[in-house]
Amino acid sequence: MNRLVKPHSASNSKELGAVAVELALILPIFLALILGIVEYGRAFSIQVSMAEGAREAARYSAIHYADAKYKPADAQQKAIDAAPIANLKLTDISISACGPDKDSIVTISAATKYLTGLPTLVPFLPDIMNISATGAMRCGG
Repeated sequence: MNRLVKPHSASNSKELGAVAVELALILPIFLALILGIVEYGRAFSIQVSMAEGAREAARYSAIHYADAKYKPADAQQKAIDAAPIANLKLTDISISACGPDKDSIVTISAATKYLTGLPTLVPFLPDIMNISATGAMRCGG
């Protein structure tokens, strides 16, 4: 008999069953943890992108508010261009009126769906994530 080949015994099959049970108990928790990390990273990335968009729109508004051709939609478009990952719409962006000795304040609020379908695994989570960012700059530079 070859010594490298181990004979099949009853104790090995019991151990295999225990491993399968342990895997069945741990795998859902592990997957929920991994999916949570993915969703948190995505939400953080979207929020950082939206903050950059809010700063860009506030800067544009603060510099160009006195121009005859200035429209708030131009500043809103700057925010959309600066935050491509957020999939923003003009209605997601609000800009305060600019003037002397005032700040241009841009607030972006958007709702995004989960990427991984995490709410189907954790029932108390909402179906969407509400993410917001604010940018401010002194009007007139």
